[in-house]
Amino acid sequence: MTNIMDVKYRSYDKNSNLMIAILIASAVSFLLIECADKLFKKNPNIVIICSALSLLTVTVLLIMMRAKSRFIANDFHVTFQKVLSRDIVINYLDIDEITVYAQMAQLRGRYGNYHNIYVEVIIFKTTDGKEYTFKNIMDISPDSKVGALLGTDKIFEMGKFKILKQFIERKMTALTPS
Repeated sequence: MTNIMDVKYRSYDKNSNLMIAILIASAVSFLLIECADKLFKKNPNIVIICSALSLLTVTVLLIMMRAKSRFIANDFHVTFQKVLSRDIVINYLDIDEITVYAQMAQLRGRYGNYHNIYVEVIIFKTTDGKEYTFKNIMDISPDSKVGALLGTDKIFEMGKFKILKQFIERKMTALTPS
């Protein structure tokens, strides 16, 4: 019987540069549409359609950036999936070392104010010398009363990547010959 973990998580990335690039690209596309309209005296419906498509593309990209990532772990490998990225598959037999730790970080809110968050980090080192790092924004805030009651040790033990590490280690011991 196959035991599978399928978990969604909020990836912690520094997407501010990508966000700025998307906004600049959208502004440039609107300017190009406007210049093409003036230069070629095309039908105004074409300009409206191109503007709407450009705005729709920017909106979809921004929504996709906010989408949750996920990992799927089965008996033999773990697959990390992220929107706008290729899937990363790590076979258990190829894993040399797994490290999980948590750190505090600051996240910028909607109105420019910053608030504290816990970020859980998992690092896979493989036998071929590659290193894969994934970051998860934990569900419990360091500023919450629940976080203060539970304590940081309890919070970190309940982390998604900590549970994944334990799952993989159990599967690795089952895969290695006695």
